[in-house]
Amino acid sequence: MLKEFKNISVGYYPDTEIEINNKKYLIHGVIDGEDILVETDAKYPYLKEVIKKSPHRIEFNKEEVGGAQFYHIDYSYELLLKEKYLNNLFKPFHLNKIKINGMENPYNYRNKVQMTYKLSKTKRIIYGLYEEYSHNIVTADNNILQSTKANLVIKELNKILVKHKIRPYDEKTREGNLRHVLIRYGFNSNELMLVLVTNGEMFPGRNNVITDLKKLSLGITTIVQNYNSRDTSIVLGDKEKVLYGPGFIYEYVGDYKFKISPQSFFQINTNGMKTLYDLAMKKANITKNDIVIDAYSGVGTISIFASKYAKYVYGVELNKNAIFDAKQNAKINNVKNVEFILNDATNYLTNLAKIKEHVDVVIMDPPREGSTKAFINAIKYLNVKKVIYISCNPETLKRDLYQFVDNNYKIESIEAVDMFPKTVCVETVTLMVSKPQK
Repeated sequence: MLKEFKNISVGYYPDTEIEINNKKYLIHGVIDGEDILVETDAKYPYLKEVIKKSPHRIEFNKEEVGGAQFYHIDYSYELLLKEKYLNNLFKPFHLNKIKINGMENPYNYRNKVQMTYKLSKTKRIIYGLYEEYSHNIVTADNNILQSTKANLVIKELNKILVKHKIRPYDEKTREGNLRHVLIRYGFNSNELMLVLVTNGEMFPGRNNVITDLKKLSLGITTIVQNYNSRDTSIVLGDKEKVLYGPGFIYEYVGDYKFKISPQSFFQINTNGMKTLYDLAMKKANITKNDIVIDAYSGVGTISIFASKYAKYVYGVELNKNAIFDAKQNAKINNVKNVEFILNDATNYLTNLAKIKEHVDVVIMDPPREGSTKAFINAIKYLNVKKVIYISCNPETLKRDLYQFVDNNYKIESIEAVDMFPKTVCVETVTLMVSKPQK
């Protein structure tokens, strides 16, 4: 049964809540003020048709938009929504208007692509991205977020997989070979890594697949087989074997060159990363006498950017693979005034506070769950004069900022970078300075 809903009200997230038979459901892909028809007899009611369309609506095929919550909204309006969301969220801090730096091209920017492979009920190979709020797979070989080079490789790879009857992994029986495909692409280096994630080391037909891929001249510079036989949703296992090429790629960001391996953390938007780090350096205004700590330093990208301005930079990271990559990246770029330390960021800063070490600037880029109270308190005890907080989750950033304010820090500014166009995610750079001690 179809039911009409008029003048729909939508907040920041492109969903609206409707009530059907005393139950509330979220309907996705709606724009504020639209009139819509909803299929109400389905197990999960869904948007069937837009009767009165918003002037900001654009159209894409469903198969192209996996992972893009704002696929149906024009980019200028999307940026306005993101600015409005951020300014409302951080209103309690009484800041100047938060502005967002948009992308020149909001499509095909992802340098990392992950595909999941399954066998359908009709024994057909299906692949793609998990549909939001479900375990269904949506085909994504022409996805609007993924690099066009990755989309091409995926299409050609799947023809080869079908040709050689490669069996996808079955979660229920735990049989089959191919679980995931990971692609990492260097937009500036034009190097491409293909990672085949298999259910253990055995991979019948592997050599045939590699041979056919090399014949197609797709620009693949390295191919790696990763073993993951664990009953887990985590994509990559701990062991891998290089099947072709060096087992890694390089990418250039600004003046620097970075080595990327299958397990490396690297921002998924290469051009946006340059914008983000340039903004962070501008706000930090690091001088040649400054000691800088880069907390949650990953493969050392921010540390290396900061090294150009600082006396010395200490990058702190808990992942040993990331530390290994960071040290190599420092060597590649001939950076001498950076040291990478394998440690938990909170523990490291807490210990520095105990010995009253001198630190001028802390740059922190924590995971989505944000930082810890102990970490923020350690910054206070170190009397760090300037903090740059890079965040991919405005909600946890807001929570942490309240503690910084309680710890006698002034929030000078927040500025955003649209690192993830067409999605609800947004990256922010916050500058804080310590207030004079009373």
